[in-house]
Amino acid sequence: MSRQEEQQAGQAAQAQHAAIGVTHQTQTGYQRTQHPDAQWFGNAGLGLFIHWGISSVHGNIDLSWGMMADTPWDAHLHNQNKITPEEYFKLAERFNPDRYDPDKWLRAAKEAGFRYAVLTTKHHDGFTLWPSAQGDWGVQKYLQGRDLVRPYVEACRKNGLKVGLYYSPPDWHYHRHYMSFHYGSGDEARFPGRAHYGLRHEPLASLPPKPEGFDAAYRAYVRGHVEELLTRYGQIDVLWFDGGPAVITMEEIRALQPSIVVNPRMHGYGDFLTPECRMPEARPEGWWELCDIWPEGPWGYVKTERYKPTGWVLGRLAHVRSWGGNYLINVAPRPDGEMPAAYYERMAERRRSRPNAKPPRRKNAASNTAAAGWPTAAHPFWIRRRGPSPSSATSR
Repeated sequence: MSRQEEQQAGQAAQAQHAAIGVTHQTQTGYQRTQHPDAQWFGNAGLGLFIHWGISSVHGNIDLSWGMMADTPWDAHLHNQNKITPEEYFKLAERFNPDRYDPDKWLRAAKEAGFRYAVLTTKHHDGFTLWPSAQGDWGVQKYLQGRDLVRPYVEACRKNGLKVGLYYSPPDWHYHRHYMSFHYGSGDEARFPGRAHYGLRHEPLASLPPKPEGFDAAYRAYVRGHVEELLTRYGQIDVLWFDGGPAVITMEEIRALQPSIVVNPRMHGYGDFLTPECRMPEARPEGWWELCDIWPEGPWGYVKTERYKPTGWVLGRLAHVRSWGGNYLINVAPRPDGEMPAAYYERMAERRRSRPNAKPPRRKNAASNTAAAGWPTAAHPFWIRRRGPSPSSATSR
Protein backbone atom coordinates (compact mmCIF):
# COMPACT_ATOMS: atom_id res chain seq x y z
CA MET A 1 0.00 0.00 0.00
CA SER A 2 1.45 3.32 -1.07
CA ARG A 3 1.50 6.35 1.18
CA GLN A 4 -1.21 7.94 -0.94
CA GLU A 5 -3.42 4.84 -0.73
CA GLU A 6 -2.97 4.74 3.03
CA GLN A 7 -3.94 8.40 3.34
CA GLN A 8 -7.03 7.81 1.22
CA ALA A 9 -7.99 4.85 3.41
CA GLY A 10 -7.60 6.99 6.51
CA GLN A 11 -9.71 9.76 5.00
CA ALA A 12 -12.42 7.25 4.15
CA ALA A 13 -12.44 6.06 7.75
CA GLN A 14 -12.77 9.64 8.99
CA ALA A 15 -15.69 10.32 6.65
CA GLN A 16 -17.49 7.22 7.79
CA HIS A 17 -16.83 7.94 11.46
CA ALA A 18 -18.35 11.39 11.04
CA ALA A 19 -21.54 9.81 9.68
CA ILE A 20 -22.00 7.35 12.56
CA GLY A 21 -20.96 9.61 15.42
CA VAL A 22 -17.61 8.14 16.42
CA THR A 23 -16.27 10.77 18.78
CA HIS A 24 -12.71 12.01 19.06
CA GLN A 25 -10.70 9.44 20.95
CA THR A 26 -8.86 10.71 23.99
CA GLN A 27 -7.54 8.94 27.03
CA THR A 28 -7.22 12.13 29.08
CA GLY A 29 -8.29 11.52 32.66
CA TYR A 30 -9.16 7.86 32.03
CA GLN A 31 -7.18 4.95 33.39
CA ARG A 32 -7.44 1.79 31.38
CA THR A 33 -8.48 -1.43 33.05
CA GLN A 34 -6.09 -2.84 35.63
CA HIS A 35 -7.88 -6.16 35.93
CA PRO A 36 -5.27 -8.95 35.85
CA ASP A 37 -7.29 -11.00 33.35
CA ALA A 38 -7.33 -8.10 30.89
CA GLN A 39 -3.58 -7.56 30.66
CA TRP A 40 -3.18 -10.04 27.81
CA PHE A 41 -4.37 -7.34 25.41
CA GLY A 42 -1.26 -5.20 25.74
CA ASN A 43 0.82 -7.82 23.96
CA ALA A 44 -1.85 -9.68 21.96
CA GLY A 45 -0.20 -8.93 18.63
CA LEU A 46 -2.61 -10.29 16.04
CA GLY A 47 -6.39 -10.29 15.99
CA LEU A 48 -8.99 -11.41 13.45
CA PHE A 49 -11.79 -8.99 12.55
CA ILE A 50 -14.83 -10.69 10.98
CA HIS A 51 -17.37 -8.54 9.13
CA TRP A 52 -20.43 -10.59 8.28
CA GLY A 53 -24.08 -9.93 7.67
CA ILE A 54 -26.87 -9.83 5.13
CA SER A 55 -24.90 -7.71 2.63
CA SER A 56 -22.90 -10.85 1.82
CA VAL A 57 -25.96 -12.18 -0.04
CA HIS A 58 -25.48 -9.51 -2.69
CA GLY A 59 -21.74 -9.98 -3.01
CA ASN A 60 -20.80 -6.61 -4.49
CA ILE A 61 -21.73 -4.11 -1.78
CA ASP A 62 -20.23 -3.22 1.55
CA LEU A 63 -21.86 -4.09 4.85
CA SER A 64 -24.44 -1.34 5.59
CA TRP A 65 -22.67 1.31 3.50
CA GLY A 66 -23.94 -0.47 0.40
CA MET A 67 -27.29 1.30 0.83
CA MET A 68 -25.88 4.80 1.42
CA ALA A 69 -25.72 6.76 -1.84
CA ASP A 70 -22.81 8.96 -2.93
CA THR A 71 -20.31 8.08 -0.23
CA PRO A 72 -17.20 10.15 -0.99
CA TRP A 73 -14.58 7.42 -0.52
CA ASP A 74 -15.86 5.40 -3.51
CA ALA A 75 -17.28 8.21 -5.65
CA HIS A 76 -15.33 6.92 -8.66
CA LEU A 77 -17.66 3.90 -8.76
CA HIS A 78 -20.67 6.18 -9.41
CA ASN A 79 -22.94 4.16 -7.07
CA GLN A 80 -22.44 0.94 -9.02
CA ASN A 81 -21.70 -0.69 -5.64
CA LYS A 82 -24.93 0.61 -4.11
CA ILE A 83 -28.51 -0.57 -3.82
CA THR A 84 -31.49 1.11 -2.22
CA PRO A 85 -32.24 0.52 1.48
CA GLU A 86 -35.47 -1.20 0.44
CA GLU A 87 -33.46 -3.67 -1.65
CA TYR A 88 -30.80 -4.01 1.01
CA PHE A 89 -33.18 -4.94 3.82
CA LYS A 90 -34.81 -7.60 1.61
CA LEU A 91 -31.45 -9.42 1.51
CA ALA A 92 -32.37 -10.77 4.95
CA GLU A 93 -34.90 -13.05 3.28
CA ARG A 94 -32.10 -14.86 1.39
CA PHE A 95 -29.50 -14.97 4.14
CA ASN A 96 -28.99 -18.69 4.83
CA PRO A 97 -25.62 -19.61 6.39
CA ASP A 98 -26.07 -23.36 6.04
CA ARG A 99 -22.29 -23.95 5.89
CA TYR A 100 -21.40 -21.84 8.91
CA ASP A 101 -18.48 -23.43 10.74
CA PRO A 102 -16.64 -20.89 12.92
CA ASP A 103 -14.52 -23.68 14.42
CA LYS A 104 -12.93 -24.18 11.00
CA TRP A 105 -12.34 -20.43 10.61
CA LEU A 106 -10.77 -20.01 14.00
CA ARG A 107 -8.72 -23.20 14.00
CA ALA A 108 -6.91 -21.88 10.92
CA ALA A 109 -6.46 -18.50 12.60
CA LYS A 110 -5.07 -20.03 15.78
CA GLU A 111 -2.54 -22.06 13.81
CA ALA A 112 -1.51 -18.85 12.03
CA GLY A 113 -0.73 -17.11 15.31
CA PHE A 114 -3.89 -15.08 15.93
CA ARG A 115 -4.70 -14.52 19.60
CA TYR A 116 -8.16 -12.96 19.52
CA ALA A 117 -11.12 -12.46 17.22
CA VAL A 118 -13.88 -9.85 16.90
CA LEU A 119 -17.20 -10.63 15.17
CA THR A 120 -19.74 -8.05 13.98
CA THR A 121 -22.78 -9.05 16.02
CA LYS A 122 -24.70 -6.06 14.61
CA HIS A 123 -23.54 -3.53 12.05
CA HIS A 124 -25.15 -0.19 11.14
CA ASP A 125 -27.84 -2.02 9.16
CA GLY A 126 -29.26 -3.16 12.50
CA PHE A 127 -29.48 -6.88 11.69
CA THR A 128 -28.58 -8.90 14.80
CA LEU A 129 -26.72 -12.19 14.50
CA TRP A 130 -28.19 -13.36 17.79
CA PRO A 131 -31.89 -13.81 18.69
CA SER A 132 -32.43 -10.57 20.56
CA ALA A 133 -35.47 -9.83 22.66
CA GLN A 134 -35.27 -6.25 21.38
CA GLY A 135 -37.51 -6.27 18.30
CA ASP A 136 -37.49 -8.73 15.42
CA TRP A 137 -34.91 -7.38 12.95
CA GLY A 138 -32.40 -10.18 12.99
CA VAL A 139 -32.02 -13.94 13.12
CA GLN A 140 -35.00 -14.20 15.46
CA LYS A 141 -37.24 -13.48 12.47
CA TYR A 142 -35.29 -14.63 9.42
CA LEU A 143 -33.43 -17.69 10.71
CA GLN A 144 -36.08 -19.02 13.11
CA GLY A 145 -34.11 -17.80 16.10
CA ARG A 146 -30.84 -19.47 15.15
CA ASP A 147 -28.02 -17.93 17.20
CA LEU A 148 -24.91 -17.23 15.10
CA VAL A 149 -22.98 -15.58 17.92
CA ARG A 150 -22.91 -18.54 20.31
CA PRO A 151 -21.12 -20.97 17.95
CA TYR A 152 -18.53 -18.25 17.30
CA VAL A 153 -17.96 -17.71 21.02
CA GLU A 154 -17.67 -21.44 21.62
CA ALA A 155 -15.22 -21.82 18.72
CA CYS A 156 -13.05 -19.03 20.11
CA ARG A 157 -12.81 -20.80 23.45
CA LYS A 158 -12.23 -24.21 21.87
CA ASN A 159 -9.31 -22.85 19.86
CA GLY A 160 -7.80 -20.74 22.62
CA LEU A 161 -8.70 -17.33 21.18
CA LYS A 162 -9.93 -14.41 23.24
CA VAL A 163 -13.58 -13.57 22.50
CA GLY A 164 -14.35 -10.18 20.95
CA LEU A 165 -17.77 -8.82 20.04
CA TYR A 166 -18.30 -5.84 17.72
CA TYR A 167 -21.52 -3.90 18.21
CA SER A 168 -22.67 -0.81 16.32
CA PRO A 169 -25.12 1.42 18.21
CA PRO A 170 -26.06 3.36 15.04
CA ASP A 171 -29.02 1.51 13.54
CA TRP A 172 -30.25 2.48 10.09
CA HIS A 173 -33.10 0.00 10.10
CA TYR A 174 -34.48 1.38 13.35
CA HIS A 175 -34.15 4.94 11.99
CA ARG A 176 -35.08 4.10 8.40
CA HIS A 177 -38.17 6.35 8.28
CA TYR A 178 -36.45 9.34 9.89
CA MET A 179 -33.00 9.48 8.28
CA SER A 180 -31.49 10.19 4.90
CA PHE A 181 -29.72 7.54 2.85
CA HIS A 182 -27.82 10.16 0.86
CA TYR A 183 -24.41 10.69 2.44
CA GLY A 184 -23.92 14.24 3.73
CA SER A 185 -27.40 15.55 2.93
CA GLY A 186 -28.17 18.41 5.26
CA ASP A 187 -24.50 19.38 5.52
CA GLU A 188 -24.66 22.58 3.47
CA ALA A 189 -21.05 23.47 4.23
CA ARG A 190 -19.67 20.30 2.61
CA PHE A 191 -22.48 19.26 0.26
CA PRO A 192 -24.57 22.31 -0.63
CA GLY A 193 -27.93 21.47 -2.12
CA ARG A 194 -27.62 17.71 -1.56
CA ALA A 195 -31.12 16.23 -1.18
CA HIS A 196 -32.24 13.79 1.46
CA TYR A 197 -32.97 10.29 0.12
CA GLY A 198 -35.61 7.85 1.28
CA LEU A 199 -35.81 4.06 1.27
CA ARG A 200 -35.88 3.92 -2.54
CA HIS A 201 -33.26 6.64 -2.89
CA GLU A 202 -36.06 8.99 -3.85
CA PRO A 203 -35.41 12.69 -3.08
CA LEU A 204 -37.22 14.02 -0.01
CA ALA A 205 -38.08 17.65 0.59
CA SER A 206 -37.48 17.10 4.30
CA LEU A 207 -37.13 14.30 6.80
CA PRO A 208 -40.23 13.29 8.77
CA PRO A 209 -40.12 14.25 12.45
CA LYS A 210 -39.56 11.46 14.95
CA PRO A 211 -42.55 10.60 17.11
CA GLU A 212 -42.52 11.51 20.77
CA GLY A 213 -40.41 9.13 22.84
CA PHE A 214 -38.56 7.75 19.83
CA ASP A 215 -35.06 8.61 21.01
CA ALA A 216 -35.67 7.28 24.52
CA ALA A 217 -37.01 4.02 23.09
CA TYR A 218 -33.98 3.75 20.80
CA ARG A 219 -31.55 4.23 23.67
CA ALA A 220 -33.34 1.51 25.64
CA TYR A 221 -33.19 -0.71 22.55
CA VAL A 222 -29.40 -0.26 22.20
CA ARG A 223 -28.82 -0.74 25.91
CA GLY A 224 -30.87 -3.93 25.82
CA HIS A 225 -28.68 -5.26 23.01
CA VAL A 226 -25.47 -4.52 24.89
CA GLU A 227 -26.75 -6.13 28.08
CA GLU A 228 -27.76 -9.25 26.16
CA LEU A 229 -24.31 -9.60 24.60
CA LEU A 230 -22.64 -9.15 27.98
CA THR A 231 -24.82 -11.63 29.87
CA ARG A 232 -25.69 -14.50 27.49
CA TYR A 233 -22.30 -15.90 26.49
CA GLY A 234 -20.09 -16.12 29.56
CA GLN A 235 -16.82 -14.24 29.67
CA ILE A 236 -16.34 -11.71 26.86
CA ASP A 237 -12.81 -10.40 26.48
CA VAL A 238 -13.22 -7.46 24.06
CA LEU A 239 -16.17 -5.15 23.43
CA TRP A 240 -15.72 -3.24 20.17
CA PHE A 241 -18.20 -0.39 19.80
CA ASP A 242 -18.56 1.66 16.60
CA GLY A 243 -20.39 4.87 17.39
CA GLY A 244 -22.92 6.21 19.88
CA PRO A 245 -25.05 7.01 21.72
CA ALA A 246 -23.37 6.17 25.02
CA VAL A 247 -26.28 4.33 26.63
CA ILE A 248 -24.29 2.39 29.22
CA THR A 249 -21.42 3.57 31.38
CA MET A 250 -18.01 1.96 31.52
CA GLU A 251 -18.67 1.10 35.17
CA GLU A 252 -21.90 -0.70 34.26
CA ILE A 253 -20.08 -2.67 31.56
CA ARG A 254 -17.40 -3.76 34.02
CA ALA A 255 -20.02 -4.75 36.58
CA LEU A 256 -21.27 -7.30 34.04
CA GLN A 257 -17.83 -8.24 32.63
CA PRO A 258 -15.05 -7.32 35.12
CA SER A 259 -12.11 -8.35 32.91
CA ILE A 260 -13.39 -6.95 29.61
CA VAL A 261 -11.37 -4.61 27.39
CA VAL A 262 -13.46 -1.83 25.78
CA ASN A 263 -12.59 0.39 22.84
CA PRO A 264 -13.31 4.17 22.88
CA ARG A 265 -15.78 4.49 20.02
CA MET A 266 -18.91 4.80 22.16
CA HIS A 267 -17.67 6.91 25.05
CA GLY A 268 -14.77 8.82 23.48
CA TYR A 269 -12.39 7.03 25.85
CA GLY A 270 -11.56 3.41 26.51
CA ASP A 271 -8.83 0.89 27.16
CA PHE A 272 -7.17 1.20 23.76
CA LEU A 273 -7.08 3.50 20.74
CA THR A 274 -8.37 2.33 17.35
CA PRO A 275 -6.74 3.93 14.30
CA GLU A 276 -8.19 2.54 11.09
CA CYS A 277 -6.50 1.52 7.83
CA ARG A 278 -3.73 4.08 8.35
CA MET A 279 -0.75 4.06 10.69
CA PRO A 280 -0.74 6.89 13.23
CA GLU A 281 1.66 9.76 12.57
CA ALA A 282 3.45 9.03 15.83
CA ARG A 283 3.60 6.10 18.22
CA PRO A 284 0.47 6.19 20.41
CA GLU A 285 0.74 6.10 24.16
CA GLY A 286 -0.73 3.11 25.95
CA TRP A 287 -2.60 0.24 24.34
CA TRP A 288 -3.66 0.62 20.73
CA GLU A 289 -4.84 -1.43 17.80
CA LEU A 290 -4.77 -0.83 14.04
CA CYS A 291 -7.76 -2.34 12.24
CA ASP A 292 -7.27 -3.05 8.56
CA ILE A 293 -8.69 -5.05 5.62
CA TRP A 294 -7.11 -8.21 4.21
CA PRO A 295 -9.29 -8.75 1.09
CA GLU A 296 -9.11 -6.32 -1.81
CA GLY A 297 -12.16 -4.10 -1.44
CA PRO A 298 -14.48 -3.14 1.42
CA TRP A 299 -15.00 -4.60 4.88
CA GLY A 300 -17.93 -6.78 3.82
CA TYR A 301 -17.86 -9.81 1.54
CA VAL A 302 -17.44 -9.39 -2.23
CA LYS A 303 -17.55 -12.23 -4.73
CA THR A 304 -14.13 -11.59 -6.26
CA GLU A 305 -12.53 -13.00 -3.08
CA ARG A 306 -9.10 -11.50 -3.73
CA TYR A 307 -6.83 -11.13 -0.73
CA LYS A 308 -3.78 -8.91 -0.41
CA PRO A 309 -0.51 -10.86 -0.26
CA THR A 310 0.53 -12.34 3.06
CA GLY A 311 3.74 -10.35 2.75
CA TRP A 312 1.71 -7.16 2.93
CA VAL A 313 0.16 -8.31 6.21
CA LEU A 314 3.55 -9.28 7.60
CA GLY A 315 4.93 -5.85 6.78
CA ARG A 316 2.01 -4.07 8.43
CA LEU A 317 2.17 -6.36 11.44
CA ALA A 318 5.89 -5.70 11.87
CA HIS A 319 5.34 -1.94 11.78
CA VAL A 320 2.47 -2.06 14.25
CA ARG A 321 4.33 -4.35 16.65
CA SER A 322 7.46 -2.17 16.51
CA TRP A 323 5.30 0.59 17.99
CA GLY A 324 3.75 -1.70 20.60
CA GLY A 325 0.33 -2.05 18.99
CA ASN A 326 -1.96 -4.90 17.99
CA TYR A 327 -3.03 -5.57 14.42
CA LEU A 328 -6.69 -6.46 13.83
CA ILE A 329 -6.99 -7.67 10.24
CA ASN A 330 -10.43 -8.08 8.70
CA VAL A 331 -11.89 -10.96 6.67
CA ALA A 332 -15.43 -11.58 5.42
CA PRO A 333 -17.34 -14.89 5.12
CA ARG A 334 -19.61 -15.81 2.25
CA PRO A 335 -23.39 -15.68 2.77
CA ASP A 336 -23.47 -19.44 3.38
CA GLY A 337 -21.02 -19.02 6.27
CA GLU A 338 -17.99 -20.51 4.54
CA MET A 339 -14.74 -18.59 4.29
CA PRO A 340 -13.26 -18.14 0.79
CA ALA A 341 -10.46 -20.49 -0.23
CA ALA A 342 -8.14 -17.47 -0.29
CA TYR A 343 -8.67 -17.08 3.46
CA TYR A 344 -7.30 -20.56 4.18
CA GLU A 345 -4.46 -20.10 1.70
CA ARG A 346 -3.37 -16.89 3.39
CA MET A 347 -3.69 -18.43 6.84
CA ALA A 348 -1.48 -21.32 5.76
CA GLU A 349 1.09 -18.86 4.40
CA ARG A 350 1.03 -16.89 7.62
CA ARG A 351 1.43 -20.12 9.59
CA ARG A 352 4.52 -21.03 7.59
CA SER A 353 5.99 -17.58 8.18
CA ARG A 354 6.10 -18.05 11.95
CA PRO A 355 9.39 -18.78 13.71
CA ASN A 356 10.35 -22.47 13.70
CA ALA A 357 7.65 -23.24 11.13
CA LYS A 358 8.47 -25.94 8.61
CA PRO A 359 9.07 -24.57 5.08
CA PRO A 360 6.30 -25.27 2.56
CA ARG A 361 6.89 -28.28 0.34
CA ARG A 362 6.55 -27.11 -3.24
CA LYS A 363 8.10 -28.25 -6.49
CA ASN A 364 8.85 -24.71 -7.57
CA ALA A 365 9.07 -22.76 -4.35
CA ALA A 366 10.39 -19.51 -5.84
CA SER A 367 7.68 -19.11 -8.45
CA ASN A 368 4.86 -20.38 -6.23
CA THR A 369 5.71 -18.17 -3.27
CA ALA A 370 6.05 -15.10 -5.45
CA ALA A 371 2.72 -15.83 -7.10
CA ALA A 372 1.10 -16.02 -3.68
CA GLY A 373 2.60 -12.77 -2.50
CA TRP A 374 5.11 -14.64 -0.34
CA PRO A 375 8.37 -12.83 0.55
CA THR A 376 11.28 -13.74 -1.71
CA ALA A 377 14.45 -11.92 -2.72
CA ALA A 378 12.71 -10.77 -5.89
CA HIS A 379 9.50 -9.90 -4.08
CA PRO A 380 10.35 -8.59 -0.59
CA PHE A 381 7.55 -8.42 1.91
CA TRP A 382 7.20 -4.64 1.83
CA ILE A 383 6.30 -4.58 -1.88
CA ARG A 384 2.61 -5.03 -2.55
CA ARG A 385 1.56 -6.39 -5.89
CA ARG A 386 -1.23 -4.33 -7.35
CA GLY A 387 -4.43 -5.32 -9.05
CA PRO A 388 -7.88 -3.95 -9.70
CA SER A 389 -10.26 -3.87 -6.78
CA PRO A 390 -14.02 -4.39 -6.95
CA SER A 391 -14.39 -1.51 -4.52
CA SER A 392 -11.85 0.80 -3.04
CA ALA A 393 -14.17 1.61 -0.15
CA THR A 394 -12.67 1.26 3.28
CA SER A 395 -15.82 2.10 5.17
CA ARG A 396 -16.83 -0.20 7.95
